[in-house]
Amino acid sequence: MIKKARLLFFYALTFTTITCAQDLDAYNTLYVKTYLETSQKDFSRALHIADSLYTISKTPLLQARSLMLTASLYQQVGEPIKAIEYAIKAEKIIGDTKEVNWKTRIYGFLATQYRIAGLFTPAKEYAEKALTVVEKVKDLQIANATKGLVMQEMAYYEMAHKHYEQAIAYIRQSAQYLENAGQDQSFAVMGNEQLLGLNNYLLGNDEKALVHFKTALHLSTNLPDNHVTALIHNGLANIYISQNELPKAKLHLDTAQRIAGQSHYLQLKKEVNETAYRYYSSTNDINQIRTIKRIQDSIVTRIYRQSADFLNSSYTILGREREGIRRELNSKLLFFITGILIVLPFTLYFFLPQPKQKHRAIHLPAEKRNESTNKEDTPSPPLSTNGPLTPSDIHTDPDSEPSSQPVISEQTVDKILAELEEFESKQLYVRRDLSLSYLATYCDTNAKYLSVVINSHKKKDFFNYINELRINYIIEKLRNDPYYRRLKIAVLAREAGFSSQSKFALNFKKVTDVSPSEFIKSLAEGSEV
Repeated sequence: MIKKARLLFFYALTFTTITCAQDLDAYNTLYVKTYLETSQKDFSRALHIADSLYTISKTPLLQARSLMLTASLYQQVGEPIKAIEYAIKAEKIIGDTKEVNWKTRIYGFLATQYRIAGLFTPAKEYAEKALTVVEKVKDLQIANATKGLVMQEMAYYEMAHKHYEQAIAYIRQSAQYLENAGQDQSFAVMGNEQLLGLNNYLLGNDEKALVHFKTALHLSTNLPDNHVTALIHNGLANIYISQNELPKAKLHLDTAQRIAGQSHYLQLKKEVNETAYRYYSSTNDINQIRTIKRIQDSIVTRIYRQSADFLNSSYTILGREREGIRRELNSKLLFFITGILIVLPFTLYFFLPQPKQKHRAIHLPAEKRNESTNKEDTPSPPLSTNGPLTPSDIHTDPDSEPSSQPVISEQTVDKILAELEEFESKQLYVRRDLSLSYLATYCDTNAKYLSVVINSHKKKDFFNYINELRINYIIEKLRNDPYYRRLKIAVLAREAGFSSQSKFALNFKKVTDVSPSEFIKSLAEGSEV
């Protein structure tokens, strides 16, 4: 109790000092203590302190640092979505300042968090932003250390796209920058060796991979256990499984599982479980295989939900921001056009000669004037508004006027198709609340353009496009994983993203010409229809 009272007195005194004088030393003391000590003992109190630091901060730099403290705390407990949200707030606050050191840190942090969330495109964008800004950092040690870490992020991006040779090239650059930094970069160097081991393993160069993993393992001896240590042991386990040295593989697998079990990183748990599945498949331990499979299904579901929830929240915010920008631009455009319409008639009246035929037209007989006016003002037939729009109303006739269908540049079409390819690869189509507007925002376009591209390149409308992806997803699961064949149809429907079993069955038959039950039966009999 006395210890807690002393702690509260310390916080109160520190807050008073910071508030009254904006004392940077006091701020830094509390900042470091909160991150290293308080967060490990009382996470809620650490969050409260970080929030209080933000409230009392008087400058954009201290406000951004306080937000990054909160972001880092959420990173510690494995909540990348919240970590990203706070880091983006910090980015906005510090954006108009000249604080290049912290801009670089924030961009690098966001690159890492997006990568952990499985969103590699924004991860690469922030890594590139960090590389651009770091050129303005005057301290060469900080600049080189930062470049080394950013190159690691670029390597992760290439690995996600299976460009392992390019990833190795980035890791080599990272190693050079870290060496030039001239500081103790043991952790980063260990990370590079682990990545070199992994990429060589994925390229089939087991001997090279083994050398790099062993180097990384040696570097890890002076550091506390962390997720990189787990990845090193996981890599060694995979190599020994491939070489059929199962006792050695089990030794490293046990260590990797122990560290992963204490970690909040879901992706780490997933990778270690994949290795465990390989090991127990080699030993033919059916019970362990089932246990790993059950755990892995749960982890994969959590990873998907985490990424999907973040996409939903981030793109909703993005859509609101774009709508606000669009309204602001429209307002300015309307003001500009109104000004022109007011000024232009006076300009024409005073500076242009008046045509003589205009004066003669005034003396036309009333009948002629009415006749002329009636011809010009005759309205065109109104568009039919009887009944609601149907899907057929959305499609445009290729022989109709050009204005009836938006003209989309080839560059825009290619960009939308690339985003759709990423959308498909991430299997985000199994979201049950997926809509055209959501997908349009994801593809960084509007619903009309997206519909046209799907219709013309996928040869189907939005609903059939999504439903066919969902059905093919389940078909692949049924073919390749006997576990799915034992699930009820209703469970398969939910897994695929359908709101009901009947809709799932209807679309399944539309794609395969048979019901789900018949398809599963044919697989069991070895006579797939």
